[in-house]
Amino acid sequence: MNMIESSASASADAVRFDPFFGVIDRRNGWVPPLRYLLRRQRILSIIDAIAVGELLEIGCGAGALLVDLARRGFACTGLETSHRAAQTAEAIAAACGTRGRIVREARPEWPGSYDVVCAFDVLEHIKDDDSALRLWCDWIKPGGHLLLSVPAHSSRWGPGDVWAGHYRRYDRAPLLQLIASQGLSVDYVESYGFPLANLTERAGRRTYTRLLRARGSTTKPELASAESGIQRDAYMSIFRWVESIPGRMALRLNYQLQRLTRNVDIGSGYLVLATKP
Repeated sequence: MNMIESSASASADAVRFDPFFGVIDRRNGWVPPLRYLLRRQRILSIIDAIAVGELLEIGCGAGALLVDLARRGFACTGLETSHRAAQTAEAIAAACGTRGRIVREARPEWPGSYDVVCAFDVLEHIKDDDSALRLWCDWIKPGGHLLLSVPAHSSRWGPGDVWAGHYRRYDRAPLLQLIASQGLSVDYVESYGFPLANLTERAGRRTYTRLLRARGSTTKPELASAESGIQRDAYMSIFRWVESIPGRMALRLNYQLQRLTRNVDIGSGYLVLATKP
């Protein structure tokens, strides 16, 4: 029994790792939301085809996915500028015995240092996405990879995007054009999340409208972004059902549905894998 599993047996509130869900840490307020779980399932499928090496995750949030990536053999660094999120990521990494580090700002030695640079639902939070992408690509070794996800379809912009601090959603052709403009070769693209993420986005419109009204109209996107990756209070009660046997069965079915529809442009987000020459 490893450290994280023995912690789980000691207390229901302690950090634990479930192969189906990944990290669960109620003590620090982290349980995986449905969109994250759908994305995680596809990311792990894609990354299993990439040789292990030095990996940087930009905007790692609570650091839950870094645990999955480290367990697959990657030497992981997480970059997280939000103080609260970085603290959560550090606590989870320590509880899981994860090798690697969480840093709060980029380092001057990073150019050409990483075999894989990941950014999952981060680019849409940045006003100047072209400059951000150029910087990220500079950190990749020649022959290394960029793996990123973004919310799909500009026509689906809604209150959830405003609440999360997004500047945009992406359409497929402009997104691939943006990545190619950095000199990268796009190896693979898919649309993930159908149908469950599509349904939760639509169902959440009323909730996010209410949350925005309570928050007020003066919150800047940068401040909203800092909290969006770790605010899970409203999801805690839902996750109790997701953890149940019926919940697991329903989620497993949706994993299969999104896999079958990944090459049809109807999902809630895009996942793109590209290579630096």
